[in-house]
Amino acid sequence: MSILTQPIKLDAAGFFRWWGDELAALVPTWLKKLFGGSRPVLVLKRATRGVEVTLWAAGRTENLGEFSLDEEGRARREDLMRQRIDVQHAEVLLDLTPSDSMVRRFRLPAATEENLAQVAGFELDRLTPFTTEQVYYHVRLIERLPDTKQIYVELALTPRNRLDPLLEELAASGWFADRVEIAADPAKRAHQLLPERFQKPGKRLPRILNSALAALLVGLALLIVVLPIWRDYRRSAELEQEMRKVSKVAKEVETLRQDAEKLSREASFLTKRKRSEPAMVDVINELSRVIPNNTWLYGLQYKDRRLVIQGQSPSASSLIAVMEASPYLHNTSFVSPVTKDVSSGFERFQIASQVLNGRFPDAKSEASGSRTQEPE
Repeated sequence: MSILTQPIKLDAAGFFRWWGDELAALVPTWLKKLFGGSRPVLVLKRATRGVEVTLWAAGRTENLGEFSLDEEGRARREDLMRQRIDVQHAEVLLDLTPSDSMVRRFRLPAATEENLAQVAGFELDRLTPFTTEQVYYHVRLIERLPDTKQIYVELALTPRNRLDPLLEELAASGWFADRVEIAADPAKRAHQLLPERFQKPGKRLPRILNSALAALLVGLALLIVVLPIWRDYRRSAELEQEMRKVSKVAKEVETLRQDAEKLSREASFLTKRKRSEPAMVDVINELSRVIPNNTWLYGLQYKDRRLVIQGQSPSASSLIAVMEASPYLHNTSFVSPVTKDVSSGFERFQIASQVLNGRFPDAKSEASGSRTQEPE
């Protein structure tokens, strides 16, 4: 009696294999040959003096004899290929002997099925005396065990130091293997142990047609799925492009605004600098105008808008009022006491004054205002 609560395990791969076999039985023989469905297989087995060659075709086997791996065996192979078209186009399968290979069957958790090859590589050194670097291996699923939540798998391996020299020796004699199996049945194709560097690309029409049909089916499926997404993406890209254009214009406007503000600040700075910084030509000219003719100078220093003059005058104290009345000079005072020159009878003085830009009448008032606010 069936238990309705038990989950149903659907073997989709097995169903498609059965379905493919049923459809293949309805295909005519000539069409199978066209698409490689009845391609013969040459089975190579290591023998005492070389390799034993057997032809498998349509369920029948034909022993073609033993070929040595030397010049004589190479010549015999070339004669065979010229005489037999079916042999010339056959798939070459190397069947390893038990001395060159090993097969192990064991159980694994069902969760490892998705990464079966990787998990088998981790278990290799525990199940065999080899590591993954020493062998070529292949693992396949044999049975699922839902009661124990496990799977039953088969591991096949061959040492690299045995397979590589054998393949090189075969290739030197003209035999290029398409597959490497263990206890091979050409119909089952249980394992593939041929190293990647010895694999040759397929050149036959069936493979090209099958690849083209598969690519076409995948392309159609992708087109059905991707087309609506592509339309939305194109529309989104167009909107994004429009936004970029608007954003670009906005950035240009912002750049122009910033440039205008920068120019305005620079112009304002230059204007303020022109109004505040006095011209030395004006200062020298103003000193020449206000200093009396009977007064002469022998020293002049200017730094940070501060002017210090040294000289002799009949009345040094009168210079303070004369200089203070100038629009270019402000806060005029003696730096050191006035002394009397005995030889000339003039007074020696050293006077300091703040220099203003006298070209603007409000310069003195601005200086006075800033001076009034300084104590705060």
